[in-house]
Amino acid sequence: MKKAIITGSETFGKYITNPSKWLVLFADKKVIADYEIHSLVFPSVILVPEGQEDPGETVVRKAKEINADMIISFGMASEVKGFRLERSGSNWVYNERYLSPSENNKPLDPSRPEKEQIQADFSSWDIKKMKELFAKENIPFESKISDDAGRYSCNSWIYRTLLAMRKGRLTIPYLFVHTACTEEAIELIPDFDRVNKSLIKKEDALKALEIIIKSYRG
Repeated sequence: MKKAIITGSETFGKYITNPSKWLVLFADKKVIADYEIHSLVFPSVILVPEGQEDPGETVVRKAKEINADMIISFGMASEVKGFRLERSGSNWVYNERYLSPSENNKPLDPSRPEKEQIQADFSSWDIKKMKELFAKENIPFESKISDDAGRYSCNSWIYRTLLAMRKGRLTIPYLFVHTACTEEAIELIPDFDRVNKSLIKKEDALKALEIIIKSYRG
């Protein structure tokens, strides 16, 4: 059976849950769209503690270990209008809200060029079909592919994973998907801007995973 690695993250800031974590824990070891799911959850941090494996290298090692056919990462961002594809990861850190001054304005990997940008190859995905399937399920999906995932943890996973795949010569498809918040995530944020921001149901993330897998051309 074909296998897919999906990754999600712990919560951060004032949010009490993260739909990406719920998704990967719920989907782990299940078969979705004929793919056996293998899940990984990472803390929402930028710096890798000394002696701890780089998250990108963890993903690549796991992919090689199980002979995965694809990697799909999920993360949450309150500004997303439903679901959004992120194409690029940048070797740069900047987030005044969640990071201390000592963590800001620096490269993720000092050995690499500052602000180096690595792009995922989307040629294995039928984006038109993906949009149609999201519309059919009445799940909001941003039609424009983003090349700016922010300069916080989601960007770091994209950059680290794509870099590790390049170094490890792993050529399977990789996709990063940003999700909007859920009601559960903002339960303790009474001033959440509902007028200008969107919310999804956590179950929508499971449907999104199935749609994305079905949109793979392989």
